[in-house]
Amino acid sequence: MSAVSTLIQDGQPRDEEELPSRLAAYSLNRSSGRPARSPGEHQGPPSPESPSACWTVALSTDGERIRRDIWFDGVPWDPAAEGWECEGIIWPTWPTGPADESALPGSPLAGVHKRWSKASNRLRDSAKWMAAVLGAALATVIGASPLAAMRQHHPAAIAIVLGLTGLVFLSITLFLVMQVMRPQSVSYTDIQNAPHRRGMPQSPLVKWRETVESHEDLYLPCGVKCLTSLRQSMIIEEATLMALARARADKPDEQTSKRLREAQTGRTARLLELRTASAQIVTIGEYYKLRARSTRATYGGILCGLIGSAAIIAAFAWPMG
Repeated sequence: MSAVSTLIQDGQPRDEEELPSRLAAYSLNRSSGRPARSPGEHQGPPSPESPSACWTVALSTDGERIRRDIWFDGVPWDPAAEGWECEGIIWPTWPTGPADESALPGSPLAGVHKRWSKASNRLRDSAKWMAAVLGAALATVIGASPLAAMRQHHPAAIAIVLGLTGLVFLSITLFLVMQVMRPQSVSYTDIQNAPHRRGMPQSPLVKWRETVESHEDLYLPCGVKCLTSLRQSMIIEEATLMALARARADKPDEQTSKRLREAQTGRTARLLELRTASAQIVTIGEYYKLRARSTRATYGGILCGLIGSAAIIAAFAWPMG
């Protein structure tokens, strides 16, 4: 606590006025929230993925308002340097209870979340049908082929090569189909750190991240401009809630205790909004990735399936030696 007090007293001057009464401070070791650098975006080697950092939140009040000051690894936090703005006065600035929260309009992400979850299931169902049709077609080809004749006559070398080639292409088709059917998790870090490669087709996660950040008024909570600020906002809100709990544990007067309790309710609502948005972004990112795998399975699978089936038919139709 002494180190925090020193920072409060000797820190850099701020634009907003300082509130006279100190309430509490809390330090939290979490990720920095910043995405890992890729060699194509910055000079030097890539940075480690989301290195840990010490976030410190200090609360102060003038009897009416509650102010939050933030430090990042012992340095006063400058949200403008990260490309976003962080609230200074945290009370009264946010909804205080369920009645206020229910009046807030829902994020547009909430509406598409359910629809795209169903779309993901439909893609997997289509892959199942594709695998079933492929298996039925292969069974028909093999069942109609003169396998019994192979016991009496050895197939030619070219027929063996064609048969093996066909099996390889059919295996590739099955692999592509299984990539759609098998669930693959996508994390928030995967979307935040998706590499942007110059001169190459962009990955579906990069496209989704660019969509979110170019339309932050639609896809992100108010005051949040990018995925980095969304992640950092969640970390700061966690530390703020712990600082508020510590301030209440110090048994302040009844009026201050009431304001702290209301501030806790408001920050909890804010944290829930941030986490809901991040979870929905991850869900839709998973759909984007699944759709890309489904596209590869559709076009690549059809091509490989036709080549494989043709090669096997040619192998069976080749004259026996």
